[in-house]
Amino acid sequence: MKQSKNKLDRPMIVYIITLVFAILFLVVGNRVATQGKTTIFGAKHEGDFWRARVLDIIKTEKSSYTMDGAEDEMSVTTIFFEAKALSGKKKGETLRCKQEQDQMFSMLVPMVQSGDTVLLDAMSSQDGTNYIMYDYVRTTPLVLLGLLYIGLVLLFARKKGFNTLLSFALSLIAIFLVLVPAVLSGHNIYFWSLLICFYIVITNLMLVQGASSKSLVAALGCFGGVLSSGLIMAMMNKPMHITGLIDEESIQLTYLKSGINVKSTIFCMIMIGSVGALMDVTMDIAAALHELRENNPALSSRSLMKSGFNIGKDLIGTMANTLVLAYIGGSLGQLLVMITYSSGMTQMLNRELIAVEILQSLAGCLSVLAVVPLTSFICSIFYKPKHIPVQTAETAETEE
Repeated sequence: MKQSKNKLDRPMIVYIITLVFAILFLVVGNRVATQGKTTIFGAKHEGDFWRARVLDIIKTEKSSYTMDGAEDEMSVTTIFFEAKALSGKKKGETLRCKQEQDQMFSMLVPMVQSGDTVLLDAMSSQDGTNYIMYDYVRTTPLVLLGLLYIGLVLLFARKKGFNTLLSFALSLIAIFLVLVPAVLSGHNIYFWSLLICFYIVITNLMLVQGASSKSLVAALGCFGGVLSSGLIMAMMNKPMHITGLIDEESIQLTYLKSGINVKSTIFCMIMIGSVGALMDVTMDIAAALHELRENNPALSSRSLMKSGFNIGKDLIGTMANTLVLAYIGGSLGQLLVMITYSSGMTQMLNRELIAVEILQSLAGCLSVLAVVPLTSFICSIFYKPKHIPVQTAETAETEE
């Protein structure tokens, strides 16, 4: 009875140790990442941004201007409205606000209407404080959708669903609380990218799957896949002449005084983008081969590894599509612009932005290819065949 109780306590001990490790990593990692540097989390901005609900549209005014060297006039529409402040120093008060729509940027922010929840920029001037609409508040519907997702996960998966959500939250916190400050502070992005990937793998597998041979095998296989992705990036860096200046945001990073190595951010993108897919593949193979070993204890290690290869063939096709489509979907807008303004396919494919997207897809697919045989091989080592004694008539009578 005492032995059974110890077995029941062991998963909880591992669970608690994993949580303590995750919290210590986040606290210590954040302190090291932000040491002596100002990051986005501590930076101050000019003015205050307040949430407000639009009560009524007062009036609309139109004006025009002419740009230097242009013949056509550009129109500006100014919408004056009243809004009730939902946050800030004037919370609860009715404010007189305005929204400006320039003809050049009229499609960016739609015209405000009564009942909308907006974000106001409270700017101080000699005439007092001006409240200008900055953008719409979009977090509320996102929060509601997120709560729906959390509720459905808890409803269907219950305890494992809670652990999945917890590991997901810890991964996001690590990225925004440790990785982002480390990058902005000018730390070595290669080291911190690998460190965050290892942290994500350990916390996810330990919290969701627990300490088992399956988790160990999946973790080792995933580590190998992450390192293979990094190796691919290191090998392609020089022949592709990667600079990291793939969009306006990366160019703006070069003007920051934090000493960010823009080129190494490509490495970080590939690492973070592939670690989730690698965990899926390695865990699928580890779980399938573990089940195969349990149902056929006498199966040889070579046959077990061959079965892992066969299982991996199906996973490779679906996961490769997942990675490629995810990268294409994430950069579809930029891709459309490139196609529109490129004079031909050769020019478009040789643009660094497109080349890096292709590199991300290929690196992810190649790392998935690498983890299939690697995880199968590791399974053949850890999942040893078990000898089953042959039961004869004489031994059967003895047992009876």
